[in-house]
Amino acid sequence: MSSEEAVSSTITDWLFIHSWWLLLPFIMLLVVAAFIVAFVLLLYMISPLISPKPLKLNGAHVVVTGGSSGIGKGIAIECYRQGAFITLVARDEEKLLRAKKEVEKYAINDKQVVLCVSVDVSSDYTQVENVIKQTQEKLGPVDMLINCAGTAISAKFEEMEVERFKVSNDN
Repeated sequence: MSSEEAVSSTITDWLFIHSWWLLLPFIMLLVVAAFIVAFVLLLYMISPLISPKPLKLNGAHVVVTGGSSGIGKGIAIECYRQGAFITLVARDEEKLLRAKKEVEKYAINDKQVVLCVSVDVSSDYTQVENVIKQTQEKLGPVDMLINCAGTAISAKFEEMEVERFKVSNDN
């Protein structure tokens, strides 16, 4: 090996060992690109949480328990606005009929139907099962079930008597 080759080899070795900093911009570019890709993937994954897609209820059969008033009636109205067929389930038949008239005001087509079923969902399961079967015969299978049936007692927990906690069908 000649002296020129030795010097050339020494210089090449020295540049190879001491010139890693020349790669630093490329390494930084790769790190930045990795962060950008990770950020875009994160945005893609959380986008349904930020702006969820609306449900497609046009033609769907929606059963709403507790649909004669309150949240149940409000949900029934919104589902009806989106084209769903509605089955309102509640105990009080008069309130059901009033709710039916109110829900029907929001029809988007003349094919929509609102069925009313007066049944206590907390009493007899077979009765509830028979009612659901009857509604399925008229409107097809249930696509969505919304349970809003229930009662509430407005009082401070510490001031309530134990008897108020017992399940009562009188409400």
